[in-house]
Amino acid sequence: MRVIIAMLLMLSSYAHAGCGDISDSDQRAYCNAKVNGQSCSNISDNDLRASCWAEMNGQSCGNISNSDQRAYCNAKINGQSCGNIQDSNLRNECSAMKR
Repeated sequence: MRVIIAMLLMLSSYAHAGCGDISDSDQRAYCNAKVNGQSCSNISDNDLRASCWAEMNGQSCGNISNSDQRAYCNAKINGQSCGNIQDSNLRNECSAMKR
């Protein structure tokens, strides 16, 4: 659940501010990887780091232990269905992303 909330916060945070304004160190590192091309290795949270590697380096989403986050990653990266996501907020976000 922490990762889901963090990802939602991340999506709303770095659209309007620099990555340096993000107080959570993992979210800041994720933002810096996505926006500034920095390494995903600075992310402590295993699932967020695996998501970053999948998005940035083409690695597998299979390394993400949280099943909802893994399904979201597979939908985003590999075009799979959002229907396997149990968390309704993340499933709705996934569906909106695919429109």
